[in-house]
Amino acid sequence: MNYNLKFILLLVLCCMSFNLQAQEYSTKSRKAISLFEQARITYSSTEREALLNKAIKKDKKFVEAYWALSQHVMRKNDYTKAIEILSIVNSPKFPYRAQTQYMIAELNFLKGDYKSAIAMAETITESSFIPQKTQLLIKYLNAQDLKDHPVPFDPTNLTTINTRFDDYFPSITADGSMISTTVLVKEAQFENQEDLYWSQKNGDTWQIARPLLPPMNTGGNEGSQSFSSDGRYMFFVACDRKEGIGSCDIYYAIRSGDRWSMPISIGAPVNTAYWESNPALSPTGDELFFVSNRPPSQGGKDIWRCDVTILENGFLKFSNAQNVGTPINTDKDDFAPFIHADNKTLYFASTGHNGLGLSDIFYARRTSKNTWSEPKNIGYPINTNGEESGFVVNAAGDKAYFASDHVEKDNKGLDIYEITLYPDARPDPMAFIVGRVYDATTLANLDAYVEIFNTDTSDKIYESVSDKKLGTFTAYLPPKGYFGINARRKGYLFYSNNIESMSDSLIIALQPATPGNKIILHNLFFAFNSAEIQSQSEKEIQYLYEFLQRNPKIRIEITGHTDNVGSEEYNQTLSLNRAQALFNTLQNKGIDTDRMSALGKGSKEPVSSNDTEEGRAENRRVEVKIL
Repeated sequence: MNYNLKFILLLVLCCMSFNLQAQEYSTKSRKAISLFEQARITYSSTEREALLNKAIKKDKKFVEAYWALSQHVMRKNDYTKAIEILSIVNSPKFPYRAQTQYMIAELNFLKGDYKSAIAMAETITESSFIPQKTQLLIKYLNAQDLKDHPVPFDPTNLTTINTRFDDYFPSITADGSMISTTVLVKEAQFENQEDLYWSQKNGDTWQIARPLLPPMNTGGNEGSQSFSSDGRYMFFVACDRKEGIGSCDIYYAIRSGDRWSMPISIGAPVNTAYWESNPALSPTGDELFFVSNRPPSQGGKDIWRCDVTILENGFLKFSNAQNVGTPINTDKDDFAPFIHADNKTLYFASTGHNGLGLSDIFYARRTSKNTWSEPKNIGYPINTNGEESGFVVNAAGDKAYFASDHVEKDNKGLDIYEITLYPDARPDPMAFIVGRVYDATTLANLDAYVEIFNTDTSDKIYESVSDKKLGTFTAYLPPKGYFGINARRKGYLFYSNNIESMSDSLIIALQPATPGNKIILHNLFFAFNSAEIQSQSEKEIQYLYEFLQRNPKIRIEITGHTDNVGSEEYNQTLSLNRAQALFNTLQNKGIDTDRMSALGKGSKEPVSSNDTEEGRAENRRVEVKIL
């Protein structure tokens, strides 16, 4: 969906700074002009070449015919021949020499011969072209510097993933167990369509990629797909569907076991009458990056973002679409965003930032929610003078996947490659933890909303909905830090706990919201020997408040407990004061006092031994029971 770059750049070469239709031709030969005009409208490649050669034969100084013939040869990837043709008219004897020098310089750049591109650009002396000359030299010198300082590169062709067609836009789950690609299926000589393929890993080996079944794939174009970091959601782009808003729209599907739901259009304000593509969900699940050519635009295709709300039934709601702006977007095309599981490292492709050729991979770091560092070229030879895009990185940050047609130089088209990503370009490494949610009474697996947050800052780290069939979820967290987890589902008490070890599985039993069932508020914190609620408790209190708001008929009993350190009278008072502190906080938020009661039980009902600090910590708790 973005692989017409070479043709687009050819048009740029021939149209930038001059216009073939508007200018007066360099020849006065009516026959030469007639042949040239015929060549411009014919669909036959062979006929076009013959007509252009005839036009040149009629007037050997017909500059525009040489330009067009060079463009025609360039379509066959013959850079050398295209440059040879232009070199004929690179002389003071011919008009429009600066334009010719400009095109030769650009063709050398696209060929990857940056030294020749620099040398040619330096020969431009026409005063009106000095600004363009300066821009070219900056670009070429930057490309030569990148080539002179290569980064570590060890590409592996994913032979079981790649097909005999063009394969691009890889997407992986953050644990690296599932991959999806877009495949340009060539059904006949002039009939191509894009389909979604996917594969799972068996040990260290990828299984042979296979197309997704309908309704994901149809007779139309589907591609530019991406997984959510946990593999629960797949976003993709489909074109010309009857329910579509524009030419190409973004859809998503929800995974349940090994099956996908019917595709769901994400609708406005993301989809518009313009062109939308390249969706990528943030690891926190509350932000979607995508590409659009709608206004307002920095130029060409831009990277955009919008807010995402995960509803408790697993469906998604989209709002507040915004252009990401500078320094990410340029006056040319910026596309194929991928936000890593660290939620701050953005990889994307661009034809506007200084690169090595057609499109290059860049990365930038998030400095706040809507601001980014200056993008950095990921380097040569990951980037080449060809097309590189669709760059994705696993959660650990050490393996990357991307599409290229230049790694093996075998002229077979775009393939997916795996590389070990060098340290400077790596994101923050993330650890993953798996969990399962089930009904504490029936033991049936449940699809429940799951959120993980940093208990020190209350920042959201992860949110999703567990698998409807399996009850499972996979979360990605920084390897260090203190994290709380909350799970909730309609008709159940919410679940609250801390994540103590990344190696442990999270087994979450949700209690039905019926009288007698209770939960421990693991993320409600008090100052030492005090009933003062600490700021880190805000998330936990909000969860309880929202539960009571959603269930207006439920009444609760708040009970404080302590360990056995100190006198029973002291512990009794402290436990009651802590329960009362939560009672008062909920009252201040608007919960009717008739729906709550507060009790203190001191150290009378321990849940663990008071002989160890760990046991005493478990005994110091506040419980909420449904009355």
